[in-house]
Amino acid sequence: MVVDIGTGDGRAVLDRARAEPASLILGVDAAAAAIAESSRRAARRGPPNAIFLAAGAEALAESVLAARADLVTVTFPWGSLLRGVLGLDEAALAGVAAVVAAGGRVEVLASVVPSDRVEGLATFDACREPEIRRAWAECGLHLVAMRPAAATEIARSGSAWARRLRANGDARPVWHLELCRP
Repeated sequence: MVVDIGTGDGRAVLDRARAEPASLILGVDAAAAAIAESSRRAARRGPPNAIFLAAGAEALAESVLAARADLVTVTFPWGSLLRGVLGLDEAALAGVAAVVAAGGRVEVLASVVPSDRVEGLATFDACREPEIRRAWAECGLHLVAMRPAAATEIARSGSAWARRLRANGDARPVWHLELCRP
């Protein structure tokens, strides 16, 4: 199972479900309105392996999804989810980590610049690696890689935010984090 947390409009979930028909693809977002159209589309005409859940990352720690996902993706998060994947919000981080199965992994694309006004973090760069590594380790996950994201990774993400960045020629730094649960 693939769980996309902070899925936004859900288009990336629908695309992945079409590309991977043998996998269950679950899109999770705290804003039910954001996923409503994609959820209706999946229910009406498929793909049948795409499912949507309205829930905040914090709620996932005690959910039936615990330890079920082979892959968790978090693409251009904001708010508490962004703070969570960067080790600044324990509840959001714990929720994301809780759904990862043994041998599973997490892939994150994240970016922070001063104009984002993220509480406790002006920018996100390699200097944050020790703190991020420690926060995820406390949840049982190992930081495998933290590096600048390649343009192809950003484009492949299917994210509406990635499309906006490209359209605006935004040069904001985007980081790719990869984690695993041994």
